[in-house]
Amino acid sequence: MGQIVGGTFGVFLLYVIWEYVLFKRIMDDPVRGKLLSVMAAYLTASVVYGFASARGGPFNPAGFIAYALGAVVVGFFAVRRGVRLKDEMGSEDEVTQTFR
Repeated sequence: MGQIVGGTFGVFLLYVIWEYVLFKRIMDDPVRGKLLSVMAAYLTASVVYGFASARGGPFNPAGFIAYALGAVVVGFFAVRRGVRLKDEMGSEDEVTQTFR
């Protein structure tokens, strides 16, 4: 249970960093930007885990399994937020409609 919660928190933290550092600035579509941020966070967490748990030996690919559920959970909420942002971008606010 602790590994699931920790994996979700780790992926979420890296997702926020990737989102604000890179993908929020270069992606026009919020859904794709958020999905790419989650994928980058998942890959970052898995690769760091793989090298950190190797202890001088070969790369340990168990991190890809350990962080998969956390990436799915964070991805679900990120996509929901991206769809909501896309809908807000599509609808015009009252100020824009007034000055047309």
